[in-house]
Amino acid sequence: MRVLNVSSLYPPNVIGGAELGLRTIAEAMAGAGHDVHVVTLQPPVASDRLAAQHNGAVTVHAIRLANVYWPFNDARHRRSPIQKAVWHSIDTANKIMAHRVEQVVRRVRPDVVMTHNLQGFSTAVMPAIKRTGAPAIHVLHDAALICPQTTLSRGGRNCGVRQARCVRCRLLTAPRYQHLKAIDGVISVSRVLLELHQAHGLFTKIPSAVIHNALKPAFEIREDTAPVDPRKLFTFGFLGRVERSKGIETLLAAATDLEARGALFRLRIAGRAEPEYLETLRKRWPLARIEYLGFVDAPEFLRNVDTLVVPSEGMEGLPNGILEAFSQGVPVIGSATGGIPEAIEHGATGFVFRPGNIAQLTDYMSRLQMNSKLRRSFGATALTKARTHLAPRRAAEYLAFLDRMVFLSRDEYAA
Repeated sequence: MRVLNVSSLYPPNVIGGAELGLRTIAEAMAGAGHDVHVVTLQPPVASDRLAAQHNGAVTVHAIRLANVYWPFNDARHRRSPIQKAVWHSIDTANKIMAHRVEQVVRRVRPDVVMTHNLQGFSTAVMPAIKRTGAPAIHVLHDAALICPQTTLSRGGRNCGVRQARCVRCRLLTAPRYQHLKAIDGVISVSRVLLELHQAHGLFTKIPSAVIHNALKPAFEIREDTAPVDPRKLFTFGFLGRVERSKGIETLLAAATDLEARGALFRLRIAGRAEPEYLETLRKRWPLARIEYLGFVDAPEFLRNVDTLVVPSEGMEGLPNGILEAFSQGVPVIGSATGGIPEAIEHGATGFVFRPGNIAQLTDYMSRLQMNSKLRRSFGATALTKARTHLAPRRAAEYLAFLDRMVFLSRDEYAA
């Protein structure tokens, strides 16, 4: 099967888990003998790559972004409100990008197209793909289709979860509802993410599937949990973007309370952060043994963590960090938002707490630090869970759904 993916970013251009997850699935499909392509963006100042580039077994087509600035670096935070408004206005229905993607689809002639995160391309690529006759499947990694910020949070509060979305979201995403009529099927990385979109009127009448994320090949699953060393300082870890919606402030507050109880531990924070925000965190929560590491090698980081904390407060698809921690026999404490509770089996591979609940998080952190037997039990179950997320298995689930969609498309054409 020839599969063409459309994704805003693809390694080495990375800002989140979606593009890493795409690479894992794309390479697993290619490893199974399929012809896999990816269309991705490069900055407006770059020249188009007329020839496809080979990234391992995957063929990558990088095309120039047609918008007023490149939104995938730290400079985006320094843009004026007017610049941001212009960018989003163009991105609601970017006909130039739709035309460029359509050209690639017609040149590659795939059996099926999968669209992923589309910021920069805009959802206008969906009807353009439909015009080529190729069946189009959208993969939900987050809430970007119904929230420009992707997290369904505004002013520190949830927006659009079991309630109406804010006016800004409804206005900016209105064109997407029209574009999405061109989609033939949908895959979501979590059940809750799919149901959220359906609650807001999307994907209610087309085939759908829930396929959890795959574990990246870089994460070799341990044979057993690491032995407990009583001389080693207990280490909590955080892995992800360091920002408010990821719950970093809740974690720091819980760690401060735990420290006030007399607990001795180390807290390692791994992930990119805005310098000004990072300085605010340092001043507000001056913990005794805290390390801000910036970007890290995730496997090495997790091998030196006793418990991972995923305290997100915005809408999460299914954080890759949870599966990665499981592969190292590391239990996870995560918030009950998005797909996190689908990944963590409460009381078996970790704990799930109410988002923003500092007291509950502090209690779970204390329980795992003080009870090494419980921690090893959770870690052993996590290793078993990790083996169900291997990339070949997940790629086979994708391919089974794509086969079905290609069959339905041909059947519809014949009729």
